[in-house]
Amino acid sequence: MKPRARYVSILGALLGSVLFAYAIRRAGTADIVEGIRRVGWGLVLILVSGGARFLLRTECWRLCIARREDDAGGPLLGFGQAFSAFLAGDAVGSVTPLGLLASEPTKVFLTRHHLATRESVASLALENLVYAASVMAMIGVGSAVLLTEVALPAWWRSAGVVLVVAMAGGAVMVSRLLRGTWDPARGPRPRWRERLSAVRTAVVGFSLDHRARLWRAFALDLLFHTIAVGEIYITLRWLAGADGVTWTQAIVFEALNRVVTVVFKFVPFRIGIDEALSGALAPMLAVDPAAGVALAVVRKIRNLFWSGVGLGIVAAHPSKAT
Repeated sequence: MKPRARYVSILGALLGSVLFAYAIRRAGTADIVEGIRRVGWGLVLILVSGGARFLLRTECWRLCIARREDDAGGPLLGFGQAFSAFLAGDAVGSVTPLGLLASEPTKVFLTRHHLATRESVASLALENLVYAASVMAMIGVGSAVLLTEVALPAWWRSAGVVLVVAMAGGAVMVSRLLRGTWDPARGPRPRWRERLSAVRTAVVGFSLDHRARLWRAFALDLLFHTIAVGEIYITLRWLAGADGVTWTQAIVFEALNRVVTVVFKFVPFRIGIDEALSGALAPMLAVDPAAGVALAVVRKIRNLFWSGVGLGIVAAHPSKAT
């Protein structure tokens, strides 16, 4: 890790730790512990839910690989191999401030005996684009629900409108990048832009030739978010009691989680960020702040569990070809 990235990671972790301590203290340690106790063995269901979502993302990745079979007619990348690589890559991206810059190369490395580097890079780029589209859809739905169903302070409402506008601008920017931005009159592209252009060409070509697969991948990503909303709904019922928990609350909490994941990816495990923002949002959704913080803590436990599995895969993987 470069020194600058290491400093960002340390600063993010320190800031997150302060926010974590503040959120816990403000919500009430005893209430949070009691909420987690109520979840009890339900934590197993939450862990299974997290695993199911990784399975969906793995299949989305496999759908984005242009060449599906090897020369012998077998699957080019088996599901188990792809699942292990996806878990490992996600774990590495979670423990460092580099996010995709760490997770995707890890997936490429772990599947190097099955996929050519160009195939890996192009398929992962496409999978991330499809996933990003689903995230924007989830955030859009959450923002719409928040703005129409919840009485918000003026600044929260303004922030929601800004977020929707920013998402629209991001979609336009991505669309422009996919069409290419280099003017041939400027001469040859730099080497890094040549590589980026090759990936873009592969992504666009796949999109034109395999639209049905892309729609299937997008549908699976939407199911990914649907499972997350269901997980939050059930967890809130355990934490806050069955009465008063609504799907509106679950949708908004998941939309917030997606925003936090995108914006604060440089903070390892988003320590403190999830807890502070969930605790702040909870009263506006008629949820006890302690339940909001406990919700974030329970989901953190799930993330730590699956990251531990992923790091175990990295540790067990041979560093050299045999």
